[in-house]
Amino acid sequence: MFSFLRKLLPRPADPAEPNLVLITRPEPDILGETRTIKRLLGAGLARLHLRKPHWSADDHQRFLDAIPEAHWPRIVLYTHAELVLSRGLGGLHLKSDERLPRSWPEGRPVSTSCHSYEELRSGPRRRAYSLLGPVFPSVSKRDHNPRRTPRELEVIVQRWRSAGGCPVYALGGITPATAAEARELGFDGLAFVGSVWDAEDPVQAFLDIERAWLGHERRQSRRR
Repeated sequence: MFSFLRKLLPRPADPAEPNLVLITRPEPDILGETRTIKRLLGAGLARLHLRKPHWSADDHQRFLDAIPEAHWPRIVLYTHAELVLSRGLGGLHLKSDERLPRSWPEGRPVSTSCHSYEELRSGPRRRAYSLLGPVFPSVSKRDHNPRRTPRELEVIVQRWRSAGGCPVYALGGITPATAAEARELGFDGLAFVGSVWDAEDPVQAFLDIERAWLGHERRQSRRR
């Protein structure tokens, strides 16, 4: 009887590829944001960058308490490294000019944001991945355009890969229309902001980016 009822309950979707990264808006309080994030995680979002520079440690803890604990390993913070460790989160993200805390354990995930090959080289020795951009004109930031041509970015990624560098994800202007182009340029994944948060249906926007990146509909969302 109970097994029959369990089959009727909505199940979370299988996780998407972890190389598809959604970054939150930096504004401290956005109406309905936590509810939307739970829907996205339920639909399979495998990597959320919680970028809230104005939040205190308590603000971050309140957010985490509102998210099912099973999803915590999918969440990456930009501040409060101690919470990453104590809550078993998915990692710590650094800007190009930031350095790892001295107490950061060997082997715990860390990622960085970069704008050039030189910034890629100057990051922590062991990284799970780095974001490189802007690759395309930004969706969320007016007049935030690429500093390099697509060919120059392709060369940077190729050079970094040949040197044994970590995976590099394209950041900036990522939409369903540009996802495939980023893949063709050699990027290992995508990071996006405005194309999801500005959409009428953020979950569908995320699924559309995933489908465009994969080139086909490989994963079915069971719950939205």
